[in-house]
Amino acid sequence: MILLRVLHAEALKMKRTIALKMVVLAPAAIVLLILFMASQAPFSMLSRNGIRNEWTGLERVSLMFWALLMMPLFITLETALIAGLDHSGSQWKSLLARPVPRWTLYVAKLVVVMAMTAASTAALLWGVLMDGAILPRLQSQFAFGFPIPWAAMLREGTQVAGLAFLALAIQHWVSLRWQSFSVAIGAGIVATVAGYFAVVATRQSGDWPQYFPWALPMLVLARKPQNIEAALWISGAMGLVVAAAGCWDFCRREVQ
Repeated sequence: MILLRVLHAEALKMKRTIALKMVVLAPAAIVLLILFMASQAPFSMLSRNGIRNEWTGLERVSLMFWALLMMPLFITLETALIAGLDHSGSQWKSLLARPVPRWTLYVAKLVVVMAMTAASTAALLWGVLMDGAILPRLQSQFAFGFPIPWAAMLREGTQVAGLAFLALAIQHWVSLRWQSFSVAIGAGIVATVAGYFAVVATRQSGDWPQYFPWALPMLVLARKPQNIEAALWISGAMGLVVAAAGCWDFCRREVQ
């Protein structure tokens, strides 16, 4: 019950903030980018891996840009912004003086970021449907047939968001551990770049780099079949360990 009240308070803080707007703006940027790319070139650019279904090709390319680039940066920005709401103006002193357990503050912010990431991924999938409806009007050779593979699209979108949990938990800890906004953003950018190189290395060797936290979502879109269920367990279990360690650190640390 206490956690629900803290979650409600966090939700109220999000109103009219850039953090809430980014839930729509981030996937919209990917949707518009894919729409522009597809309308300026033959549709084969979306099916280089041998995918013949137009909906599947469009969805997988959109998820590739989302998982590899935009989602890691989105998580970095959201965790930094949500933590920054209380870092600024010494808000922690006021929050920690209230009769609520410290862990509820940490967990509530983590749940908010998780919900935002899930909502943004869902918005991206809706954007894929919009692109599929618009592209035939821009390029007559495009033909998006029916039925739409709803189940496959929802499954892959859910898997991508789920595999991001470990990176999200790490970034959330960093954002609350250091008050500096630049530290949180810098750490996220460095990790995103490292994740990109891990994906490149995975395509060449297919070894341990695929388990780098920021590279895990790309397993869903790998050329070779992957054990996604095992990867989800790894991301979930390790993410819970990181979240527990971060919560323990937050509860015992003197917050300025």
